[in-house]
Amino acid sequence: MKKFTKYILFISLGLLCSCSDYLDIVPDNVTTLDIVFNNKNTAQRYLANCYHFVPDHGSVKRIPGMGAGHECWFYTDKDSYFDNEVSFYIARGLQNTNAPYANYWDGEGGSKLPMFRAIRECNIFLSYVRDQHKVNDLTDSERKRWIAEVNVLKAYYHFFLFEHYGPIPIVDEALPVSTSSEGVKVTRMPVDQVVDFMVKLIDDSYKDLPPVITMEATEMGRLTQPAALALKAKILLWAASPLFNGNKEYANFRNKEGKPLINQEFSREKWVKTAEACKAAIESAEANGCKLYDCSMDMSYSQDLPEEIFYSMNIRQTVTERFNPELVWSVGKQGTNELQNLSMACILPSLKQGSGNGEVTGGILQSRAAGVYAPTLETAEQFYSKNGVPIDEDKEWLTNGNYDNRYTTRQVTSADKYNMRTGWTTAVLHFNREPRFYGSLGFDGSTWYGNGRTDVNDLNYVDGKYGRNSGNKWGFNYSITGYFAKKVVYYQNAITQSSQVVYEYPFPIIRLGDLYLMYAESLNEATEGDNNVPEEVYTYLRKVRERSGLKKGVLGQTEDIGDVRVAWEKYSNDPTKPKTKDGMRSIIKQERKIELALEGHQYNDLRRWKDASKELSKSIKGWNVQGEIEEDFYKVTTLFVPRAFTTKDYLWPIKKTRLTSRRQINSNVWMVIINIEKQ
Repeated sequence: MKKFTKYILFISLGLLCSCSDYLDIVPDNVTTLDIVFNNKNTAQRYLANCYHFVPDHGSVKRIPGMGAGHECWFYTDKDSYFDNEVSFYIARGLQNTNAPYANYWDGEGGSKLPMFRAIRECNIFLSYVRDQHKVNDLTDSERKRWIAEVNVLKAYYHFFLFEHYGPIPIVDEALPVSTSSEGVKVTRMPVDQVVDFMVKLIDDSYKDLPPVITMEATEMGRLTQPAALALKAKILLWAASPLFNGNKEYANFRNKEGKPLINQEFSREKWVKTAEACKAAIESAEANGCKLYDCSMDMSYSQDLPEEIFYSMNIRQTVTERFNPELVWSVGKQGTNELQNLSMACILPSLKQGSGNGEVTGGILQSRAAGVYAPTLETAEQFYSKNGVPIDEDKEWLTNGNYDNRYTTRQVTSADKYNMRTGWTTAVLHFNREPRFYGSLGFDGSTWYGNGRTDVNDLNYVDGKYGRNSGNKWGFNYSITGYFAKKVVYYQNAITQSSQVVYEYPFPIIRLGDLYLMYAESLNEATEGDNNVPEEVYTYLRKVRERSGLKKGVLGQTEDIGDVRVAWEKYSNDPTKPKTKDGMRSIIKQERKIELALEGHQYNDLRRWKDASKELSKSIKGWNVQGEIEEDFYKVTTLFVPRAFTTKDYLWPIKKTRLTSRRQINSNVWMVIINIEKQ
């Protein structure tokens, strides 16, 4: 796999090991910054500090996309073994203005990363490195590259704020400490202006970035041209989406001059620009070695795997295989140990804390395979049938009663032995699903390839009922829904009674499959008329679907279901759906939910599509995990009834004291937000 590593972008631990204390390199009572930027070595440590603020995107607790939506749920927000007092509080409707959760504006509320400080660090760096009299031992090419890197980072930090807060202040320079109180006041800028600023930063900079990373030992994690272009595409995608493109629900969200902060007129041209940016990012990525992941690239025995396991592993390894060629931009691997522990089903008795009988009596706790990051029943239902169409549209499911009876149970036969345990009784919902369903989710009776067992004739299994290995055995650290986030757990991990080996991996921010779906979405939305879906939309959906095993000749499939037109014509009760713009919009949305499941995208997608009001107001459901037998366990249980997700919830609140102090944001803007909340 070494040949692929040069294409991977993650924040290097080696690069950042000392970034937090970079000021310690100079003695006290000395002009610190002048000394920092006196030579290349110390200046490079400041460059590392600029990278330091990139959030750990695999953090369940702190990244809203991972925990603030309804894709997964938790048995508690806090107890002696587990706490998630940040994103899960948001999911439960507890976001507030007094002490906002995941407050990236100030670096409070569990976020730990103040984005405006990150921007300031970037601006300080740029002010010095742009000065040809500073860092005299830098070559011209190094200086250009450093400036380009930090410009793109500055764009990213603005985008991270923009993604959550919408119209934000543009901070394009580091103000001196002597600046007056009036001089430091800034105001939120209109969305279009913020977007233009971010895009220009990237456009002016990306050509000075390297196309690939060649010095892997010392430069892994630094930005490249494909990463910068992918970020630009993501920014434009948000700008073109319904939340910020003609959103009349925010008509009263205005600055002190009365100008709307969110454009009130829909612009198709924004989708055209997004499609162009996506295409440019794809071409750059592919030209520099990026490709959709295929587990045959990495596993010497992959060709011998049964198709069921091979294609389910494709989706697992797309996320967890380190240094895989699909990653366009990834963060450091330091956060995925916790993610994997929180997601791992306890499949061996020795993983549990107990009181004898071969179980652990102390030291190694169940927290090493907690399984608390629990996909909901709705998440399980969103995956396609084996025919590549939604289960509530599949004619076979509707005709034979499988959909209406999906919560009833049936026994597993040898025909499904690679997905579920032969002889086990499980829900009808778990049969005849696409490979991504089995690769993404663990459930009672499902196989779990890996964790010490890779012999397909001797697999691990999930035993999820009450009191069982994978279930609620001790009253703590268990899946509240009965499902497990298998997708984010690396298959070569090994947890035993005496040891734990967890392989961390760089968690994706943008991968090629995401770019393909972004491109398909933007092409579809840019189309005029309802019956002129571009052929490329089908082409790029096909790429993603076929990688997942939805194609002719796989798993006995006789139809070319990689093409959504064929799949819907043959198997759906709505055969014309892929032929219309509205129909394709629905298909692309579901494809994103499936392909990017458990990667932190769905919550933000629902927000930018303006679908959150509907989707995040639904009750959270799972199986009755207190059930000891099938008849009790397989009862749909309502776990939480959320309050209604309303207009004000689409944008993050700014801390009230920050606004009333008038130090950063004009208070008139906040009054508008308050008015919106009251509607």
